[in-house]
Amino acid sequence: MRHNKKRRSAKAVPDYKKASSSGKTVPDVEKGSGSAKEQKRHPGIAAASYSVIGDRSSQEDAVYVSTEEKTSSTRKNRILATVCDGMGGMANGGLASTTAVQMLKDAFEHVKEDQSVNIPNFLISGIKAIDKTIHSFPKEAGRGSGTTMVAVIVEDDKLYWASVGDSRIYILRGEQLSQVTRDHNYMLRLQEMVDQGQLTQEEADTNRQREALISFLGIGNVSLMDVNQDPFVMQYGDIILLTSDGMTRVLSEEQIKDILMEESSVEDKAKGLVEAVVARHSRSQDNTTVAILQYQETI
Repeated sequence: MRHNKKRRSAKAVPDYKKASSSGKTVPDVEKGSGSAKEQKRHPGIAAASYSVIGDRSSQEDAVYVSTEEKTSSTRKNRILATVCDGMGGMANGGLASTTAVQMLKDAFEHVKEDQSVNIPNFLISGIKAIDKTIHSFPKEAGRGSGTTMVAVIVEDDKLYWASVGDSRIYILRGEQLSQVTRDHNYMLRLQEMVDQGQLTQEEADTNRQREALISFLGIGNVSLMDVNQDPFVMQYGDIILLTSDGMTRVLSEEQIKDILMEESSVEDKAKGLVEAVVARHSRSQDNTTVAILQYQETI
């Protein structure tokens, strides 16, 4: 992974305050004819991940998706998914990404049964702890270590997310694909200067440093992060995509949407996205990793 990143504008987030049209959390199946019993449908999450090394000498992406299970104390389904992209321009990118995933996974195991846990605060605390740990890694030739992170926690129909760096989270609802995280690169600062009249848009768009990351895990005292305080309320059929920039550098949002909208399993969607990247093979193809979650009804 490189420090410089390609910019894409984020789209509006779907209205997470709107419930499904029925207003039911767990809709019932309509009764059929004859003596068949009424079957109750329950919310569920289908999840999968897929990763390739690309043309790089090592895999510096890391991914984790927990299994869906109803916790014994909360009686709620809680699932964690995360994708981290180690920074190849720094030292120990692979170690940084795997450390980030493992620390978040371990912390989640300790709180997933806790009825009182504040999930946004949990994510913020986790980010700060991981950042401190990676920042303390030994330097190599004066270079520290770093990784991006995107993570989601699903609690029944509620979705919480966190992001540091330029890996991304997308939500597909119907035919609308929305990027809900920002790319934490220098373009954010340049855009502020444009808005204040200090730069023209052309000067910002052509600045050679515009894609350099300004926030990542390992930077030390990390403060720039995206964490939603109010949960996104999911509707049946919603698809959540977490991805490293190995995919977003190659596929357009329209291409991503087309693959996600195919009538296929989440496993096939994840594999299809990565295979589409490989099919558009470049001589400098980055590690590419995706995780997909789909909110659906199960009997």
